[in-house]
Amino acid sequence: MRLAQPSAAQLAFAASLSVPAETGLSAGEVVAEIEAGRIRPEWSVLAIDESGAVIGRAMWWGRDTAVPIALDVWDVAAHVTDRDSLATALLHAGHEALSTRGVAAPLPHTMRLPNDWRDHATLVAEVDLKSRAAAAAGMTRVNERLQFQWDAHRPLPPEPRSLVFAPADDDTFLRLFAAATEGSLDVMTRRELESSSPDDLARAEIDYYRACPGERSWWHTAATTDRTVIGVAIPSATPTNRNVGYLAVLPQHRGRGYVDEILAFITRFHAEQGAPRITATTDAANAPMAAAFRRAGFRCTETRIDLEAP
Repeated sequence: MRLAQPSAAQLAFAASLSVPAETGLSAGEVVAEIEAGRIRPEWSVLAIDESGAVIGRAMWWGRDTAVPIALDVWDVAAHVTDRDSLATALLHAGHEALSTRGVAAPLPHTMRLPNDWRDHATLVAEVDLKSRAAAAAGMTRVNERLQFQWDAHRPLPPEPRSLVFAPADDDTFLRLFAAATEGSLDVMTRRELESSSPDDLARAEIDYYRACPGERSWWHTAATTDRTVIGVAIPSATPTNRNVGYLAVLPQHRGRGYVDEILAFITRFHAEQGAPRITATTDAANAPMAAAFRRAGFRCTETRIDLEAP
């Protein structure tokens, strides 16, 4: 068995690797990402046995061709005897290859699972295997998130009545993003605040949403009719869908139902521009946000487990 960076043809062939339990992209989705250039041979490592068959794969992903930002595809064939060791070896080989290109590793990996994954032994075993191998490669932080989706055939949430929405400059959003970190239930926000200031975290959020496919002109503040700003609404997009992006209610205004109106604004904003679907994600630990998505007509489509380095 050997580990190697693939040719373009080998990478395409590896998209159809048979896996014991699907915890990520389907074969068709992997092919689509390869064809779009978001998964590339130089960002990938394959495990190849003595017969030339692919028995493992690790493929990193980027929004463009410049730099990868996540481990998107990572699997070991079911018949491999020591699957834990090979899963870890794929990560170490990939991290070494990325480091030679100046890319800091490890990069995060997300497992995509059905909501009832804990009821399926093969999925539980695969999650356990990947969690162990990721931890061995330095990815020791785990966070479970819920993926939601609104579809165009579903009713729209009611139009906001008590809030008005307006664009604002970056300084305003910087201030609001920083203020919204206080008391946040978002796991990533709480972790980042262990080593970063609210202002630093706010700058990173602004940079992140500027880099997303959504337009900067979509960003709005949320205010009451007396012009008291109470939150933020950031409709955004991924390479494939419109999404909720970021929404927040400032600490002193929480518990008054404003989250429903901000979410309604974002949902209607995308729907009125013809979006066939709108995606959204929240942490499993953030029960109030999950409840707000359900009230707005979003359905929970899958569970995602993030593995990343501290």
